[in-house]
Amino acid sequence: MKRSIFLFILTGIAVSAFAQTQAVPDSTVFPQGEKDAKTLKEVVVSVQKRNQSSVEVPVAVSALSGVDLIKLDVRQFDELSEYIPGMQMQLQSPNNPGYVIRGVTSDDGDSRSQARVSIFQDGISISRSRASAVELFDLDRIEVVKGPQGTLFGRGAEIGALHIIRKKPVNTLNGEVTLGYGSYNRKLADGFINAPILKNKLLNRFSFTFEDRDGFIKNRSGGNLNGKNTFALRNSTRLFAGENTLVDLVVDYQRDNYPGTSFKNRQYAPAGGDTSPNTMADLEQGKNLYIKRNLGGAGLFISHDIGHAWKFNSISGFRAFNSDESFDADGTASPLMWISEIEEGKQFSQEFRFNYTNSRNFNGFAGVSYFYENSSQEVPLRINEQALYTAYSSQLLNGMFASLFSTDIANVLFPNIPPLSGGKFNYVESIPDIRATLEQLYSQQLGMPLTLEQVFASLPAMERQQLIGTIDLLSNQPINAYHEEGYKNTATNHAAEIFADGTWQITRQLGLTAGLRLSYEHQEGTYEAAASKQPSFLGMLSGSPNLLCAVSDGKIADAKNYYSLVMRTALNYMIGQNNFYASLSRGRRPGVVYVLPEGTTFLSPEIIWSYEAGVKGMLFNRKLNYDLTAYYYDWSHFQSASLRLQEGALVAEYLPDDAGKAHSFGIEAGLKYALLPCLNLFGTYAYIDGKFDDKDEAGNKQEYAGHRFRLTPENTFSLGLDFTYVLRKGQMFYLRPTYSYKSKVYFEDNNDERLTQNGFGLFNYTAGFHFKPSKNKKLYMEVGTYGKNVLNEKYIIDAGNSGNAIGFPTFIAGNPAVFGGQIRIGF
Repeated sequence: MKRSIFLFILTGIAVSAFAQTQAVPDSTVFPQGEKDAKTLKEVVVSVQKRNQSSVEVPVAVSALSGVDLIKLDVRQFDELSEYIPGMQMQLQSPNNPGYVIRGVTSDDGDSRSQARVSIFQDGISISRSRASAVELFDLDRIEVVKGPQGTLFGRGAEIGALHIIRKKPVNTLNGEVTLGYGSYNRKLADGFINAPILKNKLLNRFSFTFEDRDGFIKNRSGGNLNGKNTFALRNSTRLFAGENTLVDLVVDYQRDNYPGTSFKNRQYAPAGGDTSPNTMADLEQGKNLYIKRNLGGAGLFISHDIGHAWKFNSISGFRAFNSDESFDADGTASPLMWISEIEEGKQFSQEFRFNYTNSRNFNGFAGVSYFYENSSQEVPLRINEQALYTAYSSQLLNGMFASLFSTDIANVLFPNIPPLSGGKFNYVESIPDIRATLEQLYSQQLGMPLTLEQVFASLPAMERQQLIGTIDLLSNQPINAYHEEGYKNTATNHAAEIFADGTWQITRQLGLTAGLRLSYEHQEGTYEAAASKQPSFLGMLSGSPNLLCAVSDGKIADAKNYYSLVMRTALNYMIGQNNFYASLSRGRRPGVVYVLPEGTTFLSPEIIWSYEAGVKGMLFNRKLNYDLTAYYYDWSHFQSASLRLQEGALVAEYLPDDAGKAHSFGIEAGLKYALLPCLNLFGTYAYIDGKFDDKDEAGNKQEYAGHRFRLTPENTFSLGLDFTYVLRKGQMFYLRPTYSYKSKVYFEDNNDERLTQNGFGLFNYTAGFHFKPSKNKKLYMEVGTYGKNVLNEKYIIDAGNSGNAIGFPTFIAGNPAVFGGQIRIGF
């Protein structure tokens, strides 16, 4: 049925677009911009390893130029999703981003996990989750290419890629600085200086950004939450090593020092507050909650023009990071669970590529690459079992003995004590004397003194002995006020790849694109968890001193080799400045080596087949730019995570799982129209029906049958305008309002209705005045103002989280209304 709808929609798109293009002259050559303000400029992208108009590329690609980012005041990843159809970005913190392209999420922090969405900077992968969120400053453009793109962007681009292209030095002296101040004491400073060191020979560009903002959630136990403090810098050096050789060296560093994230529980309100995630929280660790992260790297880029249409490119990359996040997992004033996540990693990559350009009939590239990565994740957990007992453990023990005792007796033994009351937490220092209580209750019921042995005399001897032994073990057992345990996992990945991709121009209008990438991967994973030095009495019930982390015999390791093939093929037909295309591609998420004491889980690589078609181009004398796409995806071995018990653990945790088969059908549209010389309008729309299939490949019903993908709204759209009015030469006024909407979102694959966000919209704007303050034509200034979430919409960006494992799901608030002003000076 979905395939029929897919073909019907494609036919309708093709007919309507074809009807509008008949009056457009036939041409496959597009100018790279015009001075006429009444027309739209071409967007140049490099997703196929060469500069092309986005219209020419037979894939769905969205791009925002550096100028667009400044106009819209986009400075961090989550703000991008308002302007790119089919993409959602969740940013709990720079240490915990989530990338969603066409319904599929890439956000796992486990060092053994693999990305679904590739994040690149200047052709170098930065896809490791905890090191991928970077500040967006001094950029040439950002490209988002959707659908399986392993041929173009490597092993992690199963569902798409986000490519950040940073500005490089130019052969002129120029610079700029921006200063700003806004809501919640927001302070901003960024800028760049570009200078020729040896004119036409050696150039340099230095850029930086700094942003500091107070948290917008007050923490009753001290400090604020959901704030920001970051500093980043970059230096780019360009060397013209002869007429045919260009060398770029880029070095960057970023330091994040954020207050903690407000993981707030909706069941228990803080004293003097309410349960809304958007208001005051009371997380007992106060200022001990934080996110600290350091990341940096270097890239060496060599381009040599061999001649006769051939060019050689070398890309060498090194990257390292470390991060430490401290958060309150239960989201209350009770010291139930305080967790840290400490990660670090290093990676090196090398790519050699040959490009061939023949403007008459063929353009393509071929090459080899190597990728190495070593990363680790360490998770210490601190638990107050006296508080945990009131919130969770009493119910657990009640359930353990429910089959032996009546409800009345069980409730006397293990009363259900609220973990919090009046904003203060309750606790129990020891288990009651279960033996004495039982003997008293049964003696009263039967009117005669009874011992425990007499009460259970009807049970088989061994069963009676084990039960009485457990009761005696628990009776009067003191409960730990402090229990600490933890685990550490590491991963080492080696990947060698060979790839080729090219476009054959069969006729002037008809083109065939095809590519493939062969990969060899060696993955090694480890796991280590020591027995707690404060053994958990509850854990001892399952034979372990730990509650959550299964104890290992030192560091345990396992490894596996994987071989893969990904490919794509596309056919496109140009009519004037309009491109009709259809593509078939195979994508893959690498397998996972997930090591645990109970055994290693070797998750099979996740495979996707993509069927896509669309049309995009320019109409009405280049006044209208449009992009329409429809696609259908078919997955096997869909990798997910579910709450399950490890062997030897008493409390469930999220463990990787093969969720079987899934599918996704979607439509995307983007329009931009130059209505007047001073007014551009734009809009985007995306529809996604991404769900798990009812049955797996063997015909068995699946756990998540019919459930929607997490973090995936069914409908999204955005609208906006760019009004720029020239007052007189060198003076302009601008106003750029935008509105974006997304429908209901589930935060877990099990589609728990408690963990959702209903549809909502955000209204933003930028406005200001651009002018030249003197006769110096090189100097310019801009004074502007901005507003984000102007209507102060209350919404959440995540729900569930680590607290869900102990029955305390937590919720993270989205940003409130913020306003501010900026001044920009440049020359």
